[in-house]
Amino acid sequence: FVMGAVAEPVRGRPRDPRTDEAITAATRRLLTRGGYDQVSMESIAREAGVSRPTVYRRWPSKAHVVFEAAFGTPVGGDMLTKSGNFEADLRQFVRGAVGFWREPAVEAAALGILADRVRDPELHIRTQQLLDEMIRSELAELVRDGAEQGVVRADLDTDMLYNLLVGTTFYAALVSGHDDTDRLVDNLCSLVMQGAQARAQHEEKRNDDVERTSG
Repeated sequence: FVMGAVAEPVRGRPRDPRTDEAITAATRRLLTRGGYDQVSMESIAREAGVSRPTVYRRWPSKAHVVFEAAFGTPVGGDMLTKSGNFEADLRQFVRGAVGFWREPAVEAAALGILADRVRDPELHIRTQQLLDEMIRSELAELVRDGAEQGVVRADLDTDMLYNLLVGTTFYAALVSGHDDTDRLVDNLCSLVMQGAQARAQHEEKRNDDVERTSG
């Protein structure tokens, strides 16, 4: 997704969180039931039992309400853990990312919003930027922990790592139909560890490989 920002929120009476939750829950049901193309502001309002203006006062378009409904609600637990073992935490992140993309509402929303972005490059979703920044920040902290553990380089490009992990899991889960999660986690984490490991460990592993080959 391309990051951006939305217009300033509408001023007036404070929003009722119960109404917000009713709308987002209705949107998730509609996404799971019929897919992105079958969702409209009218169908969301009808499913939530509110008026269409009530929905528009909160979100400027279907893409915005769908994004918040699918991505603004935690699913499947935390993707990032802090066990003190970088590789174990990395594996948890990758496994969590695959599970996240395979959530029915998330799958329907992700592909639909991508299509809308192609049709309307000016579509901006602030919530997306906040979510993206939060996960990038947590991943950067995980990498710092790995550097302190001496298992990854301190200069590892965390933005590139984020793009690699999120992009690969997205493609595997939603595009290629890769259904062997264990193999995907093993292969992706193995590639990351080979490229990210600290120099001392890299040299030690290379020497071990040479010894095994020569033996």
